[in-house]
Amino acid sequence: MKKIIFTLVAFVFSVAVYAQKTLPEFKVGTVLHCSAYVQGQEFPLLLSVKSIAGPVSIGWAVDGYGEGTFEMTTKALESATKLAAVSQPALGATKLADEETFAIISKAAYKTLVDKKAFTYSGLNFKIKSPASVMKIGGKEVDATNVVSEDGKVELWVLNNAAFPFILQSAGLPTDIVVAEVK
Repeated sequence: MKKIIFTLVAFVFSVAVYAQKTLPEFKVGTVLHCSAYVQGQEFPLLLSVKSIAGPVSIGWAVDGYGEGTFEMTTKALESATKLAAVSQPALGATKLADEETFAIISKAAYKTLVDKKAFTYSGLNFKIKSPASVMKIGGKEVDATNVVSEDGKVELWVLNNAAFPFILQSAGLPTDIVVAEVK
């Protein structure tokens, strides 16, 4: 009888561990292998976290085009209200304004999302999508919140990380990005 109970407890525990969502760690040196979609064309995109302390810096590289970085101020990470409008990034360093972020939403926007289940960014009102679409990276479900704009035209998957709310996938933006692997 004890063996049966132990086996059942072990089984339940293993199912619970298996069912947990992964939460990729973002730190200096984290590399993201992505696909980017611009005007119906797909191309490979490599993003890398260069700095997470002011200024926040995210590097990008596209084979055959070049590479560069997006630099965001500490204020932008804390309270920005819009995504940088980038369809074709400039080579080298691009310094964003205090109200702009690239590939993340501000901590203030993320807090509003957690508290009110909605937030406004780039003039669009987003709310949690119901039913939510699951975000997977490397075949594993990621702990991300799926949001959609009020008009239903833009959809985002935001990593549930208050310190670095990274946009893991987008649909409906001029340049959509889908993260396929985080190293």
